Amino acid sequence: MIELGDIRSRVVTLLQDNEFTRWSKTELNNYIHDALLDLVRTIRLPSVNNSVIINDSSYLLSLPLSMMDVNGGSIEGRELPVVTTSEMKSLAHQGRLPVLLKQGEYSVTQIFGNPLWNPIEDWTTTTGTPQSIVLDQKSSSTIRIWPIPTEEATIVLTGTLRPFRMSDQVPYTFLDDSDDDQPLARIITTPMNGWNTGDTLVDDLGRELIFDETEKTLSDGLDLFNVGDDDFVTNCDIDYVWVDALTFGAVERAYLKEHDLRNVEKSEYFKNKKLSLIAEAHRIEPINPASIAGGVNANRFIVKR
Repeated sequence: MIELGDIRSRVVTLLQDNEFTRWSKTELNNYIHDALLDLVRTIRLPSVNNSVIINDSSYLLSLPLSMMDVNGGSIEGRELPVVTTSEMKSLAHQGRLPVLLKQGEYSVTQIFGNPLWNPIEDWTTTTGTPQSIVLDQKSSSTIRIWPIPTEEATIVLTGTLRPFRMSDQVPYTFLDDSDDDQPLARIITTPMNGWNTGDTLVDDLGRELIFDETEKTLSDGLDLFNVGDDDFVTNCDIDYVWVDALTFGAVERAYLKEHDLRNVEKSEYFKNKKLSLIAEAHRIEPINPASIAGGVNANRFIVKR
């Protein structure tokens, strides 16, 4: 775990702005979050699963808020391949879309290599047992399940966890105890970019709230809600070894804001340091067959007769 306060203390030391004169805490928190997104986009870690119900009217799914991208999915343990929209269009044009015989099995019978033409021209209207996840790109906001399911099912999407925006100034959640019988956890949905003391916050019910930093309370004018330490997001699930990558990324953005030639040069310097560390993380963090038990030579010693 990397703590926000630790990263920010390193950032203000490099910027020589311990009193937050040139850059506010909110600005630095935002720059740290941007640097975190850079790292996560590259290494595609940590991963997360998200279960979604699909049927004949909900086969176009929105990318879950907890995910940055999708790299796979499964239905009842059956893995679905991920294909691109352009691949589906190309296969449809060539008449090479698979024809479903039964659940999980494709028809592969062809005569003299001739294409097996699909009787349905529009691949987007095909119905049957889901066989593929169709995406325009990894971070597509819309996920298509192909073919359109004829029965309701639960698909488990796998992808990269979208890190929460870390902030020790604005809470992420709070307990709504306006109803004594049913206290509920609420989420602050207001973007924190450029937040200043006294600015209005909005929760997931659309209520406008004022946050008192001294008393640690939220108020909508009628009810008053207490905010605890657990309501703030102040760490990220990234190993501490990559703290410098986040530090350099935040400093890069801080200097770039100044619009001064000397600081732009400093920004480029820290950008290069950040990119070298992110490239190292991309090389080291993902697991591959050569990096786990057995190593790259394991299957070379297997003799099959």
